[in-house]
Amino acid sequence: MFRKSMVSALIAASLVFAVAGVSCAAEFARIGTSSVGGGFYLIGNTIAQLGNQEKNGINYTAVTGGSAKNLMALAKKDMEFGLAQSATVDEAWNGTGGFEGRALKQLRFVTAIYPMPAHILISGDGIESIADLKGKKIDYGPIGNGIDTNCRIVLGAYGIKDEDITIDRYGRSEVVEALQTGTVNGHIWLTTYPNAQITEMISKNVRLLSIDEEQRQTILKQCPFFASAVIPAGTYKGFDKDLPTIAAVGALITYADMSDEVIYKTVKMMYENSQFLKDRLPNYFANFSLENALNGCSMEVHPGALKYYKEAGLVK
Repeated sequence: MFRKSMVSALIAASLVFAVAGVSCAAEFARIGTSSVGGGFYLIGNTIAQLGNQEKNGINYTAVTGGSAKNLMALAKKDMEFGLAQSATVDEAWNGTGGFEGRALKQLRFVTAIYPMPAHILISGDGIESIADLKGKKIDYGPIGNGIDTNCRIVLGAYGIKDEDITIDRYGRSEVVEALQTGTVNGHIWLTTYPNAQITEMISKNVRLLSIDEEQRQTILKQCPFFASAVIPAGTYKGFDKDLPTIAAVGALITYADMSDEVIYKTVKMMYENSQFLKDRLPNYFANFSLENALNGCSMEVHPGALKYYKEAGLVK
């Protein structure tokens, strides 16, 4: 009898500890970034570093990806967070462009991270305007990144379609050499300025173009997820006049039934430690602030993020 009681007690105790272990176990959150070397890769790893330093009960891991890849992975719940630029997010939400016929309505907005002015990079003779890229070789980036979305929008404003050009697909590091050697004639890079790789390219046969005002206004009217932007004169050597362009917003996205608590804790952690992010990646987090949190948002905001924004007084 005594032995039976002891066994029962031990089993009961084991169950208590097992339940306690489950309740105390850390949540795991994967952050989809970009290919190695891209801005999203640096951002995702920095957020993960902050999260693991803050020990808020969530273990963050940054994984490689790309805007479109991240959004598709989120739709399948293959990751918990994904970084994506606002043009691609809008396409995914509305089922247009590269997401034609498959609107991802399960996606939810978390927070804006940074503005991404479009750098129109060109290489080769006889190219004085974006219109001159018709018939040329254009890099659309790896499949699953948001670069092809940006290219189609900008080139489309000039009446240039996919069939009017030769499409190449290079990784972020490979396109640098491709432009320098003239293997490709054009590439659109949405990133902060000044960008070290772009600075290097400009010193080796690569040039920058502005977006003509008529086409720029057309893009802004048709694509409200873009913002008007200017790359200031003197940002890059040899370019002494402002370069009018557009900017997307790099944002953190999740899916609808992702844990409210995980989203809330993550947003709270990022804004309450924004100086850490600015110190680590000043080029990307310089404009990271609560008042900019919903910039570029064209979809529903996750309830966990909204909870923090209401507490902070951003929304009612």
